[in-house]
Amino acid sequence: MANALARTIDFYHCRLMKVIDLFAESQTLYRLLTLWVYGSLSTIFSLLLWQQSTGAGLNIYDAVISLPSLLVLAPVMAYRGWLNQRFWFRSAPMFVYLGLILASLTWADSPDISKTARAVGQVLALYVLFSYLQLSGNFELLKSALFFACGGTALVAAWHLIVMYGVLNASWEMVLYEGVAPDRLEQFGVKPINSMLATLLIAPQAAMMLGLVANEKKQTVRFMGLIALAVLVVFLVALERRTGQVAILAAVATCAFIYRSRTWYILCGAAFASGVFVYFMFPEFVLSRGASWRPEIWMATINAISESPFFGHGVANKITPVLVYDNLGRLLGTFRHPHNLPLAITYYLGVVGLFFWLCFWVPSAFSKLFDRVLAQRESYMLIPLIVGLVAMMFDGGHPLSPFHFSWFCFWVPVSLLVSSQACVPRR
Repeated sequence: MANALARTIDFYHCRLMKVIDLFAESQTLYRLLTLWVYGSLSTIFSLLLWQQSTGAGLNIYDAVISLPSLLVLAPVMAYRGWLNQRFWFRSAPMFVYLGLILASLTWADSPDISKTARAVGQVLALYVLFSYLQLSGNFELLKSALFFACGGTALVAAWHLIVMYGVLNASWEMVLYEGVAPDRLEQFGVKPINSMLATLLIAPQAAMMLGLVANEKKQTVRFMGLIALAVLVVFLVALERRTGQVAILAAVATCAFIYRSRTWYILCGAAFASGVFVYFMFPEFVLSRGASWRPEIWMATINAISESPFFGHGVANKITPVLVYDNLGRLLGTFRHPHNLPLAITYYLGVVGLFFWLCFWVPSAFSKLFDRVLAQRESYMLIPLIVGLVAMMFDGGHPLSPFHFSWFCFWVPVSLLVSSQACVPRR
């Protein structure tokens, strides 16, 4: 019986290896890979702008990214011997961080285990996709697919702007999605989105497009990229969120540091001068909402962190409101999350979690930032990561959740960054 089972397993193993060889070598399958990469990245980049249901959005992500990456690409990488010592060594800090998130379920209060496990699987799937493309030497395919995906988001964003300010004839003084009944927008396929979440989605994609356009040699492609970038920037401005405006300044400042050219220095100076001008000439535009309770939220979070500073309260993947009290102990407000990513990580995973979070991306980021050639070549990874982190300093809320708006601020660029460090392309 045991011998028969072993022969059966060996038979199917051989069949699987033949299929993997076919996948790796076939030009037809390579074309299918190309179509899938373009289609899947374009889908997930714009998905949250047009998908009405969060649950359906997660299912779409799993269908186009998670299942193909984990069931097809991962076995191919293992069979081809690409998961070598360098890969595991460079990936280890990220895997430790994800492992700590799963371990924290054991001390979290009533955690959503399936939701957290799904989030970890989705991150790993995205990392496998980027790693496969890096290991197989398909850098141009990856960059062109990212360009296409950001361009797709710009098209959807352009339609939202056209419907709001063109079709429905809203005044440009009105904030995007506000002052118009949601059902009127939905008649034209526009899903009204919370402005904070929309900023977390659009700002890093605009930064990624900026990095891609800056290195593009073909004039036609660069022109198309500039149009897409302009649309994304107009979208951010229309949201009228200070986080988005700070993100624009961060993107320009990062480019000035990476490219170190007179053009970028002038643009950086002009951007900051414009910010100072607006602050002094139109202070209500900046100060009308005060600090939006951020200092109070952060102090309340720090007080909660002190209750469990080393390993945190555990990742529950459910709403854990931040309660803000006055000096007399009266409740002033309830907020969905800490609005600061490092504080959120420390709250859920403690200083241990914060340490591993920093370990898995800071060395890679700094090694590229201070290598001028690498920084310029891979600015499409670095600029969105820095812009995303700046945005998450004011609006970040969770160490890891299933595919969401905030992924584009951190998990997408950091997966690109870490995979580029872990992978040596095969010739």
